[in-house]
Amino acid sequence: MKRIFLLLVGTLLTVWAADAQLLGFGARIGIGTGSYEFDSVSIEGGSLEPAGDRVGGYQAALFMRLSIPTFLFIQPEVQFSQREYIFGVKYPSLPKEYKTIRTYRVDVPLLLGFKLGNVRLFGGPVWRIGARQYAKGGGSTPFDIVFNDNDIAAMGGAGVEFDGVFLEVRYTSYLEQTTSEVMVANQKEHLKINHDGTVQINFGVFF
Repeated sequence: MKRIFLLLVGTLLTVWAADAQLLGFGARIGIGTGSYEFDSVSIEGGSLEPAGDRVGGYQAALFMRLSIPTFLFIQPEVQFSQREYIFGVKYPSLPKEYKTIRTYRVDVPLLLGFKLGNVRLFGGPVWRIGARQYAKGGGSTPFDIVFNDNDIAAMGGAGVEFDGVFLEVRYTSYLEQTTSEVMVANQKEHLKINHDGTVQINFGVFF
């Protein structure tokens, strides 16, 4: 997949050399909210459960857009995003411990879109390149999770553009059931993720 992306980037640069008017560059920033649902698992006399709360985050990206006259475009991006995940560790007769994992990721969305006047409709795959994560939260139970960064998500959205600026909404979700490896109190388990989705609102400009 990464080779396909690099080939596409090379093609875009070649087209740019032939006609710079077809290729544009820009940046966007925004906020997001996400949900993360999984099947509860048993852990050393207790259970690990989804917290059920939506959590916020933010993202920033650079992109280039190849316009295909008169209304199509292809737009590869490099996105930096921050997101939190909340987990509940429950033992009998004890208050539930809430564990929060904050992640910082680099994603590569690839958009195929349609321009209808000032309105854009678009969608495409999103690849995860890498992630760093930090744990926080109460309780004494050791907790860590390893996300599967080989998973590929699908994204769709819509936006409006005026004079080189735009506002858009995106929804990203994994179409197939994904897995993550979690370590709770020195016990390793695999989580079956039933839903992992985010909604973004972005503001952007063209250079």
